[in-house]
Amino acid sequence: MRRVVLALLGGAVMLAALVFWIGAGDAGFMAGRGALAVFVSVLAVGLPLLYSCCQRGMWEAWRFVLLGALGGLLCVLPLYGGPYLFGFLLLLFVAAGAACGGLFWFAAIWRNRDLTCPKFVCLPCGTIYKVARNALKRRRF
Repeated sequence: MRRVVLALLGGAVMLAALVFWIGAGDAGFMAGRGALAVFVSVLAVGLPLLYSCCQRGMWEAWRFVLLGALGGLLCVLPLYGGPYLFGFLLLLFVAAGAACGGLFWFAAIWRNRDLTCPKFVCLPCGTIYKVARNALKRRRF
């Protein structure tokens, strides 16, 4: 699971670096705040989505590309209203998000035989949830 978390952190860093690179020409401090917001947002949305995919056994590459494109769409929102054309930024971030989703799948999921979900997840309030274990094993229908 360490490989998956590191790949998610790498995707968050790549999208945050893109926000910083685009906004650094105008105001470096605001670009840094936007990049930090994108980094935290990608992790805040990505970890629950990753848990949900683990629980349901949805490990196809097209799902991660689609979720990455959706993440790129959400990452462009801090830059809305700036001096750049919003359509250009929208296209750029959706393409970058899709690429990050594909790279995430390649780095974290592809040929990862150690990818298993925990047997039980205990929340801080004491509630215990049972989740799927060995979600990547082939199922016979």
